[in-house]
Amino acid sequence: MAVCLEQARRSLPGKANAMKLLADTIRRVSNADGGIVLDLRRGTLFRVNVLGSRILDLLDRGDPLPRIVEQLSDEFRVELDVVEADVEEFLGCLELHGVLERRGRDT
Repeated sequence: MAVCLEQARRSLPGKANAMKLLADTIRRVSNADGGIVLDLRRGTLFRVNVLGSRILDLLDRGDPLPRIVEQLSDEFRVELDVVEADVEEFLGCLELHGVLERRGRDT
């Protein structure tokens, strides 16, 4: 995860306003334990925990990143800066694996 975090940090600057969407080849399911993300193009499967699944739910709903961070901070009772760092790391890793695509003003 440390390698993914370092790569995520390098890929995120200057793209904060870009909308992040699941790639067209991604399918996912959620349950009480988290969720499964399937990349149909690569044939890879990712397991995500409850927090990861919730982040993907909010992205699917179309919530902007600042709203996602606020929502998760409230739901999980964690400081905003901690949630923001965790969300950025998670999204950066998903982007590196082709699960997320950035679309918007900064792409």
